[in-house]
Amino acid sequence: VEDKPIYFRLNIEGRCTWFEWGYDGENWTKIGPDFDTTTFSDEYCKFGEFTGTMVGIAVTDASLHEKTADFDFFDYEADETKPVD
Repeated sequence: VEDKPIYFRLNIEGRCTWFEWGYDGENWTKIGPDFDTTTFSDEYCKFGEFTGTMVGIAVTDASLHEKTADFDFFDYEADETKPVD
């Protein structure tokens, strides 16, 4: 990864979700596998956890490297014309 700003996006189509990244906000590279979002609901959990849908940015330093992440903006766009399965 080059030392310059990176764009991330989350795509949701029906019950399928996937992540992508890019340098310019126009050309995207997929990150990891597709996820089935049918289990992303607080009705699905067994032990009281909340797995429902939320919109926002968060980071965690799970490896304790004491690194930071800076965000310049967050944009959310919903396409109301696409049906949900």
